[in-house]
Amino acid sequence: MRYFTIVVATVCLAGCGSSGITSTGYPDEFFINLMVAPAMGGGAAAQRIAIDQAIDFCRDHQRVFGFDHSHPGGDLRYPPTGTSLTFRCVLPGTPVWQRPKDLTDWPAADR
Repeated sequence: MRYFTIVVATVCLAGCGSSGITSTGYPDEFFINLMVAPAMGGGAAAQRIAIDQAIDFCRDHQRVFGFDHSHPGGDLRYPPTGTSLTFRCVLPGTPVWQRPKDLTDWPAADR
């Protein structure tokens, strides 16, 4: 039984890899790169997990998640095994057309 528990724990830990959420250098814009083993769901699972982590990250900072774009990742000779997601965390109620596009649009005090 102990051997089975160790094997299950190892498989679960090896099934998912993430670079963590990092800033892109633009205001309120972040990036996450996530890979999931094909046996654990591959690219589709990676996309779902990355979006869930991004939503939680924005919520933890009292912000609202805004999807920017994503790309499949991992070994593309097979079905994609990962995803690269770029997203924004903006203040609630900020209209889309008023969100800054780059650092020159952002007030100097908020940089």
